[in-house]
Amino acid sequence: MRTKLTRPLAPIVFLAILAFAPVARCAAAAPGLPPATALQQLLDGNARYTTDKAARPGSRPSAAAQHPAAVILSCADSRVPPEILFDQGVGALFVVRDAGNTFDRLALESIEYAVAHLGTRLIVVLGHDQCGAVKAAVDQYPKPTDSVMLKNIYPAVGKTHGKPGDPVSNAVSENAILTAARLAHEPAFAARVADGDLKIVPARYNLATGAVTLLPPE
Repeated sequence: MRTKLTRPLAPIVFLAILAFAPVARCAAAAPGLPPATALQQLLDGNARYTTDKAARPGSRPSAAAQHPAAVILSCADSRVPPEILFDQGVGALFVVRDAGNTFDRLALESIEYAVAHLGTRLIVVLGHDQCGAVKAAVDQYPKPTDSVMLKNIYPAVGKTHGKPGDPVSNAVSENAILTAARLAHEPAFAARVADGDLKIVPARYNLATGAVTLLPPE
């Protein structure tokens, strides 16, 4: 049984390796949408979604080359589906999802691929209310931990600790802001962010209303 399951995976693994090959081995991507244009496209889509006017564009399968308007770094929470809440179709978004909308090396390399190879010039770090990962970090802080997820969220918890309001809600927003700031200082992005060629935006999703709110940068 193990042999039957393993062998068909070989072509998939091979294609994945090719897709995420080092930047030096691939031609540079053509410039994508300007960041401001891409961001407005997402906000317009979210407005359609929250007013029950979703157009559901590009909902059919496509084998065309991908040129996503934005990278969305979002939480793995099943109630936060970026393509739906931004009313975008197949190929419009390059979505990377991790609990707590943070990133490790693998997630970072995925985002780098979209920026370097697909021409994407906008990254949105999307937090959301009632985030279980952030709640876990609030509950555990400041206990030592081996959890990469908790370590990534602890800075937001520490920065908002003792502030007025709900500690989880406060940390949710701060976590998106700090994660966006971390990305902006990554070597692969820093120069382009400084030049205005790449924009990294923190935002927050409201589970009850479906609305996305942009957050102030750090």
